[in-house]
Amino acid sequence: MSQLDPIQIGLIAASVLALLFLILFLFALRSKKKVKETYSSQYQSKKEKLNNEHKEELEKARIEKKKSDTRHKEQYDTMLSSKNREIDALKLFSKNDSEYITDMRLLGIRERLVKEKRIRPEDMHIMANIFMPTNDLEDITRISHLVLTRTGLYIIDSELLKGHVYQGVTQNQFKENPMMEQVFKTLELDAQTPQTVVLDQQETNRTLTVVDYTSQLEAVEKLATTLQQKLNLKYAPTAILYFNPRHEGDITISNYAPQSGTKVLVGPTQLDEFFNKFVFHGRIQYDVNDLQAIMTEIETFN
Repeated sequence: MSQLDPIQIGLIAASVLALLFLILFLFALRSKKKVKETYSSQYQSKKEKLNNEHKEELEKARIEKKKSDTRHKEQYDTMLSSKNREIDALKLFSKNDSEYITDMRLLGIRERLVKEKRIRPEDMHIMANIFMPTNDLEDITRISHLVLTRTGLYIIDSELLKGHVYQGVTQNQFKENPMMEQVFKTLELDAQTPQTVVLDQQETNRTLTVVDYTSQLEAVEKLATTLQQKLNLKYAPTAILYFNPRHEGDITISNYAPQSGTKVLVGPTQLDEFFNKFVFHGRIQYDVNDLQAIMTEIETFN
């Protein structure tokens, strides 16, 4: 048997060493992979745990929020229901005979105009006994009647009367009506400014009452301006002071006022003629969507 020369021995030794290093490298690589897999598994497990905990927290928060929202909604509904009952009661007890009669007359006018096909039902709406906040809910203003039409909005304050209305009377009428000069002096009215003075016969006895309605007419005019500002309307509503007769034919009027935006009307005939003229023949100011939007906004106050 021949002996290996030194070169062959060196080659064999180098091969053995190379194989040994290869085995060690593969072992180290496998160990590193195993450690990496271990860390990856731990990371994934921790990630899933955190995700689950986060989902649980979110679900708890969602449930708590839902419970809180439900409680708030119940409290709001309770408060709203209570306020609605208060408003309904206030409306019920604040509506007088004149307002009820005026409601019926206005509804009758609308029904007739629709029946005659002069307007559509959506062209005219009648709202009664409206409560409108004016100063951050500290002050409440009541509107007896609000008529919404495509030709404009009309605020109506109504009174029940048996007697005579002097509209726009001044010192210019004293010569033809000397008694009115004494009325002005007694009530301390400005004779140079048009006044609305009413002679009202009381039902209980044969007594005639002289009433100055000028401030009430001014209040309706102011209310029209307030409503325009509150609702940001394109046009100012027309202010109307309307006198219902206690019985048919109970009211007469002497109108000395120049033509203006504010109207004083007496009796169903004048009321009917007014809306015949202005609702049907007036200039269009709003479309039906505008009227619906105005009603919706007003209803938020009530």
